[in-house]
Amino acid sequence: MRKILFILFVFLCSSTMAQQKRIYFFPEFIKSKIVYKNKAKFVVMLNYDASNKKMLYMQGDQMMELINPQTVDTIYTGGRTWVYHNQQFCEVIQRENGNKILIGWVMKNVYKGQKGALGMTTQAHVQKLRAVDFAGAQNGQNMNAGMEAAQYDSWNADFDVWKQKNNNTYYFNIGDKQYALTSLKSVYKAFPERKEEIKMFVHDKKLDMMNAEKALEIIDFLMRKNS
Repeated sequence: MRKILFILFVFLCSSTMAQQKRIYFFPEFIKSKIVYKNKAKFVVMLNYDASNKKMLYMQGDQMMELINPQTVDTIYTGGRTWVYHNQQFCEVIQRENGNKILIGWVMKNVYKGQKGALGMTTQAHVQKLRAVDFAGAQNGQNMNAGMEAAQYDSWNADFDVWKQKNNNTYYFNIGDKQYALTSLKSVYKAFPERKEEIKMFVHDKKLDMMNAEKALEIIDFLMRKNS
């Protein structure tokens, strides 16, 4: 019995440790429509946890995870469209050229160091996290997080600097072949015969795969050249 309880304890601890701190895609839960494959429809207040790749919704004042995602056909939320693909919810992007791209959004918090009195960022040991709020997928913004001024040290005290980093997967088809790209390295590997051409395009346009709009521009180039 003790052995069973110990195994259960380890399992629960592992599950807790595996969960990353939530990073919400939208600043708040918003009215959304879920359409299932059996044609059932539900309207809920919904948000996407882009750190743990979970779709969450409110049931009264209780936050719930959307289970059995494979039964979902489409989610419409905040003017955006989502489908379940490759074991995660992906945003459907319709490009002006008619091409469709799926973005499997993943966001992570990256520690950048500590900012001191002169505004310099250092890699000092983390003592505590203060005055941090995240403004969006591309830029971190330090704010007072609702605390009173009396609760703060002077403005030039050290505080930890964090930034959100995209680690998205971009899915698209060229002909009958599907691609799943995450980085420039994966782009060059998928299109080895065009590596130098792509490198030149990326360099001239100052593009990368860490910014969603820039990544979409690269994919537009790949699809245009292969159509």
